[in-house]
Amino acid sequence: MPDKGYLCRMEELFEKEITEKDALNRIKWDPRLNPRDFSIHYLDLNRLKEINFSEIELQGDFFRLKENLIPMHRIRKISWKGRVVWDRRSV
Repeated sequence: MPDKGYLCRMEELFEKEITEKDALNRIKWDPRLNPRDFSIHYLDLNRLKEINFSEIELQGDFFRLKENLIPMHRIRKISWKGRVVWDRRSV
């Protein structure tokens, strides 16, 4: 379980991220973050699926999961070590 102080700082990192694309780019490019600590929750056939960030490749307004291109607007939330740090409902 992450300590509460570090969790607060993590949530602050994503406070300014308006879109899912911004949040994903922060995870990918911020050297302070370990992408393997993040999970992406997205809609697939009206079901919420969870995958690790390390399983995807960013491509414009899509992310690639194996051979599938999935539009970023299907992302509902992003979590770090099990705690939600970005939520579509809060933007």
